[in-house]
Amino acid sequence: MRISNKCSMALHILILLGAFDDKKLTSEQIAMSVGCNPVMVRNILSDLKKAGLVNTQRGIGGSVLTNNPAEITLWMVYQAVDEQSFDGLIGLHPNPSPRCPVGKKIYSLLDGPYGQIRESMRLKMDEITLQQLLDDYNQ
Repeated sequence: MRISNKCSMALHILILLGAFDDKKLTSEQIAMSVGCNPVMVRNILSDLKKAGLVNTQRGIGGSVLTNNPAEITLWMVYQAVDEQSFDGLIGLHPNPSPRCPVGKKIYSLLDGPYGQIRESMRLKMDEITLQQLLDDYNQ
């Protein structure tokens, strides 16, 4: 199971924007905190902007949150930056034997439980807000 590091980086960026909401942070400043290059930050900010979570201005304008942090969930962030990886969250081995009684049914056997796990994860991610992360940061 895996959530890519893009989601963690996006959350890092959003926590920065929420914690320093009185400042307009540039991608260079954000990149120093995240530990990556500014181009990667700009790409993530672009995804977050498309999802309506941030507003960005080129140059020295910086980036700001567009929503109240209590309205931004981990699920929203995950969908904004890495939605495709959710389908591959739990891997299935690629070559079960069709001649084996278990091998020919393994995908259908695991589809239900794996679907329940993915749904539980989605629901949990939808419960956790950026505000909760900011509150933890401020403690």
